[in-house]
Amino acid sequence: MISQKYSFILIFKALLFLFIFAPLFFSCNKFDGTQTIPAYIHIEKITLVDNPNINEGSLSNKITDAWVYVDDELIGAFQLPATFPVLKSGKHKISIHPGIKMNGMLGTRVEYEFYKNIDITDFNFVEDSIIKIDTLVTRTSYRDNLNLDWKEDFDDGTILFQKRTGSDTNIIQTIAPANLFEGTPTGIVNLDQNHTFFEIEPVGDNFVLPKNSSPVFLEMNYKTNNSFYVGLLVYSSSSQTIPSAKVSTIALYPSSEWKKIYINFTPDVSDYYNATSFKFFIGGYKDDGIQNAEILFDNIKMVYFKTSK
Repeated sequence: MISQKYSFILIFKALLFLFIFAPLFFSCNKFDGTQTIPAYIHIEKITLVDNPNINEGSLSNKITDAWVYVDDELIGAFQLPATFPVLKSGKHKISIHPGIKMNGMLGTRVEYEFYKNIDITDFNFVEDSIIKIDTLVTRTSYRDNLNLDWKEDFDDGTILFQKRTGSDTNIIQTIAPANLFEGTPTGIVNLDQNHTFFEIEPVGDNFVLPKNSSPVFLEMNYKTNNSFYVGLLVYSSSSQTIPSAKVSTIALYPSSEWKKIYINFTPDVSDYYNATSFKFFIGGYKDDGIQNAEILFDNIKMVYFKTSK
């Protein structure tokens, strides 16, 4: 279970990041040269659409920011919707990179490398004018070269999770109308006085994940009246059934609304460079003061780049 000390460290790092990099989210334009009157760009939103070349599952997303480059130079990262100045005129290349809140934290806004960039090669900048980029243009999709083989959307009767040793309950499918997400079934963990702890992991083979800081993320939607945690199980060559290490990555707290989160496993995977494989786990204890805990999940997916063979 993630300690209060660990949670405090996460919050402190997030606040420190926000203090240092907050100016980035207003603008990091360079007002150089002789031009003094900027053009203004408006981006309303970035929409995630289907990539017909892969099976990405649900298109649920939380794209919060646009990281904007002009002629391959970073202009700024802007919370959407956004209108921002750029000291350019005439035609230039503009590239919009979708951004997210990593681990759901305000101070860890990053470009999400698994979404395609939006490139406009001959964008016409007009001084002292607001140019709105059409929402039909600001569309992205998952990249082609991703491993998205493991997904759990709870839409059929097969559950791709099993409870771990010590867990006194498991995750099951729910079709109760109040528990649906995107109009489809979800997964639920119920905790009460007789079932106070759960911990689950994917069934089947372990994941062989890329290292050397190659991004590895777990995406999910969740809604809960009880806290829970997510972490990584590390396996060595000596055993593929008993983990050699167990790393708690993040603690998540009650939310009465469905949330989308992108959990970053990259540093944990890269730190264990001698590991041969991994699994993630989700667990939690019944919170004090909660009689009946309901922890709902949907669209859980592991995302990482395919490695060349």
